[in-house]
Amino acid sequence: MSAEQRQLVIYGAWYFGRVIAEAAEALGWEVLGYVDPDPPQDIVTLDSVPAGAAVFAAIGDNAIRAAVNASLLEQGRTLASIVHPAASVSPSARLGPGSYVAELAAVRTHASIGEGVVLQAGSVVSHDCKIAPYASLGPNAAAASKVTVGKRTMVGAGAVIAPALVVGDDCTVAAGAAVFKSVEADKSLVGNPARATASPPKAIKHSDWDANDVW
Repeated sequence: MSAEQRQLVIYGAWYFGRVIAEAAEALGWEVLGYVDPDPPQDIVTLDSVPAGAAVFAAIGDNAIRAAVNASLLEQGRTLASIVHPAASVSPSARLGPGSYVAELAAVRTHASIGEGVVLQAGSVVSHDCKIAPYASLGPNAAAASKVTVGKRTMVGAGAVIAPALVVGDDCTVAAGAAVFKSVEADKSLVGNPARATASPPKAIKHSDWDANDVW
């Protein structure tokens, strides 16, 4: 990879963005800066993005991350994948572009990680799992063997999905929940054993990405 390709611009200047910057620098990337329509007061954002720089959307909301990456891809940008040096990824696993694997996370044999997936610290994706694009697993969450997690689904911290189950698109699995049955799309699951609730909790939204002129 050339020096130019090792330059990275991070979309999202809040807490997740700083996590990505630290991991990227540990991997040898040159982090040029951040793009964010409403950054924290202590962060100066970029007014333009060099044509040759790779990009990473450090946006916790799965749906917003998907929308931002879709726009970036339409512009011809290259999505970087960031795998923390302290993560464990099987050589037979597949990682989609724009994905993040945090420290102490494990992606095991023949697992498939889709575009824009976020695997937070200590999470486990066991063998032969399929994590669909823009899903996320929180700290210490675990998908046991042959689990399928749908698009944009959020699995909270410490949650567990039992082997061979399917959790549909756009679901929310609450922190600490234990899922023992497959569930269809658009469900919010809480408890042990997990049960469906009326509606998922709203994600914290730091910035209005519709207002960003740079991207």
